[in-house]
Order: sequence, then C-alpha cells, then structure tokens
Amino acid sequence: MFRTSSRLHTCVYSIILSVVIICTTVHVSTHVATYLDPTDPSNMVYMSVLVSVILAPPASMMMAIYSRRLILVQEQLRELAVTDSLTGLYNRRAFEEMYKRELARMKRNHSSASLILFDIDHFKDINNAHGHVGGDAALQGIAQKIRKIIRFGTDEAARWGGEEFVILLGDTGEEEAGQAANRIRRTLEAMKLYHNKQPMEITASFGVTECIPDETLTDAVTRADRCLRYAKKQGRNTVIIYPSAKLKKAA
Repeated sequence: MFRTSSRLHTCVYSIILSVVIICTTVHVSTHVATYLDPTDPSNMVYMSVLVSVILAPPASMMMAIYSRRLILVQEQLRELAVTDSLTGLYNRRAFEEMYKRELARMKRNHSSASLILFDIDHFKDINNAHGHVGGDAALQGIAQKIRKIIRFGTDEAARWGGEEFVILLGDTGEEEAGQAANRIRRTLEAMKLYHNKQPMEITASFGVTECIPDETLTDAVTRADRCLRYAKKQGRNTVIIYPSAKLKKAA
C-alpha cells in the first residue's frame, strides 16, 4: 500500500514539475525571442540550450530532494507497520508473513525450521512491584537481549502479545531449537535489569516445536503453547520440547 502511494505521489510530482518546466521554458523563450534574429535558426538552438542549462539543475535538485524525503517517509511507514512500538521487535502480523516465507523455503530446499514460544514468569508481580512503566522497561530489556542472541539473517523474533515472545529459527531441528531456548532461558535468568534502582528478576517458560511444511502458524504455535503451559506447571523457568513423553501423558 505504501509503495503504491509513494509511486503515485512521485508520478504526480514529476508531472507537475514537468509542466512547470515546460511553461517556464515557453515563457522565457518567448521573452528572449524578441531580442533574437528570427531569420537565424541557430539563435533558437542557442536559446533552447541556454534555457535548459538554467532550468535543469534546479529542477533535478528539487526532484532529488523530494524523492529522498519520500523514501525516508516510506521507510518510516513500513517500519511502523511491521514493528511493535514498545519493544522494536517485529509485530504479530509481520511474523505471520515471515513464517509463510520460511515454510515456502522449507518446501523448496527440503530444510527444517523450529519455533520457540516463551512467556515471562510472574509478569503480573513485576507490574505490581515496579508499576507498568517498570514492566514496559523489562519487556524492552528482554527484547534488546533477544536481538543480540538470535542469529542475524537466519532467526526472526517478534512480540507475540503481552509478555509473550516468539522466535523462528531457520535451518534448525527441534533438538538444536531446544538448546537455543535453554541458552535464552539462562541469559534472561542472568540479566541485570533495574527500574528506579530496584532490581527486577526475570525468568521465562519456553515451548519448542519443529515446524511442519504443510501446517499453518496457528498449528505450530498451538503445539508450542501446550509445551509452554506444561513448563509453567513444572515450576516455570523451564524449556519443554514437543513431543515430550510427559507432555503426551499430561495431554
């Protein structure tokens, strides 16, 4: 939508600028022509070159400035459309599109991918102890840490909602995904977060599942969420990988 709008604006601006240049050229040419010898064709050529030399640089500069500003606005709008305003991670809608692309890549390359869904433990207690501003600061600190942990160009992270986060691991089976989830779990547990000089203890519960090429994101998240809820029952700050013998028995 934004690209279409930008192209339309650029086209309209170009047309308006072209009309202004043509009108200005005609006006200047008409004015200068009264001082030239009409019997000498070379005079008209010289005049056209002169007018073009005068008008082309400012017109090109105006178009370059407008195009640059338009590109910046387009990038800002796109960023707002795909990111979560609080954490700066991808939002749910953007993650759904990335998941579709990853499934297509899996089918094409016969590769694997896994999903990690995790939820901050006792987040309500954090809000009660530090206020919602403190809770927001905790989410921002967690998001910043996630961005540093995940692999650039291979993994994608998003805020799924509330205090839930989701990570898509490309070229990763369930065993490797479980190891990655445990690294994140230990990293969050060791984080030193403070709000108003008061420490905030952060732990999280994780559900991990390998993606299936012909399934939807809802299917994968449902499995991961079952693992996450079981991790909560196990005492939190735990990683549960699907399929789990204990999970099957509990289900």
